[in-house]
Amino acid sequence: MEKDRKTHPLKGKKVVITRALEQSQQLKELLEQREAICILFPTIAFRKLKIPEEILPKLNEYNWIIFTSANGVRFFCEELEKRKIPFPEKPRVAVIGPGTLREAQRRGITVSLVPERFIAEGILEALQDVKGKKILIPRAKVARNVLPDTLKKRGAQVDVLPVYETYLPQIDREKIKELEGAHIITFTSPSTVENFVKILKDDAIKLCNSKIVASIGPITTEKAVKMGVKVDITASKHSLEGLVRSIENFLS
Repeated sequence: MEKDRKTHPLKGKKVVITRALEQSQQLKELLEQREAICILFPTIAFRKLKIPEEILPKLNEYNWIIFTSANGVRFFCEELEKRKIPFPEKPRVAVIGPGTLREAQRRGITVSLVPERFIAEGILEALQDVKGKKILIPRAKVARNVLPDTLKKRGAQVDVLPVYETYLPQIDREKIKELEGAHIITFTSPSTVENFVKILKDDAIKLCNSKIVASIGPITTEKAVKMGVKVDITASKHSLEGLVRSIENFLS
């Protein structure tokens, strides 16, 4: 039995997943493999945005396309498919994180660059010589500007292309009651933290203070701290796998 506890520190623990419902499956599977009990509490939903007509004929003029999330890949490619436009052949593709890489590969996109650090700063460390290069960043309507701003300072011509936006989903009041019995709350992006607080208001801080709070990485943790949410665990590797491993290490 002692060995079993060491092998499965998550066994029987109730873990809140705040990701969008359609993106919860992978984290849910990782946790359930370790015999955790998952509470799906989606704090975010996505809406595709139309790509402006004038940008479509120019896609092969770019040197790089940088995807910062799997959603960026998904909604960009869905829009191209809808208009029967092939993915551009000329630009090299860079992606942040394993989830984004998997989504790109699933769609047959050749990826040239995956930085070691799964944040915008990782791309900036890897892409130093961009002077005169044309770069397209398909991403959320609202996102951090550190990547495009820094690339512009280095002399690149950068076009930010909003391909989706986020919004607050409807939450069942009974689902909120279910959070009381949770042991761990996970946050996988700054938006999940922000929306969690918007949904629960003052109760969000109180609830998080009574639970173990786990963040996927430093950007998400920074957002949580700014909003008054204490964070117990920040994943050392900024991926879903890294998040689960960090929780296991914390509990062991």
